[in-house]
Amino acid sequence: MKEFNLPTRAECFKLIRQYHVPSHIVKHNLAVSKLAVFLARQLKEKSLRVNVEQVDKACLLHDIVRICDFKELNYSRFNETVSKEDKAKWNQIRHRYHNLGHEDVAYEILKGKYPTLALTVKKHRYMAMLNKDERPISWEEKLVYYADMRVMHDKIVPLKDRLEDGHKRNAFSHGANPQSKINMAKVDGLIYRLEKEIFEKIGLDPTAVTDEFIDLYNHNIKDNSNENNNRI
Repeated sequence: MKEFNLPTRAECFKLIRQYHVPSHIVKHNLAVSKLAVFLARQLKEKSLRVNVEQVDKACLLHDIVRICDFKELNYSRFNETVSKEDKAKWNQIRHRYHNLGHEDVAYEILKGKYPTLALTVKKHRYMAMLNKDERPISWEEKLVYYADMRVMHDKIVPLKDRLEDGHKRNAFSHGANPQSKINMAKVDGLIYRLEKEIFEKIGLDPTAVTDEFIDLYNHNIKDNSNENNNRI
């Protein structure tokens, strides 16, 4: 039973349109949801309490204003036509929240109507692991955080590959001083520990859980469901 307010999937996509989320980010959010929901269902099968709906909606919206983190808006790098409305909305968001990262901006947008969801989204910040007040605690928060760390663009990849790619792309924001490197090593270690925690619970090898693995699993579940329905 749902204990707090969550948007429907239709409402999530309405927000995505409202904030003119670029298509490549929408694809990333969907891929993160695919992995996180799979893991949430696996945990539920092990009798752990996980709100799958909360996980799904948080993943769909976790990068809704990722545009806030872009150092500069180079529209030529977008694999889509960028309209005047897109540019106007993105500039409006960046101007209003110029000193906040995308996790905090999403939290500000969602907290009024969906406070629990907003907090789940806020806690997917990479460095959150080092802050006892910000790090993911609930299974929902952990799964959103972890799944985001496994999806490179719109593909599920090994954690090692994703972290290496993320460090290359975010070298500027993470910093190059010795303490930043120490902090990143600490965070990476905690993410690997989180991976171990999740997969020891569900009894799977994390490297085996790929897009193809989840597609096959969902296909088999659907086939079994149809077979059972036909028997009724």
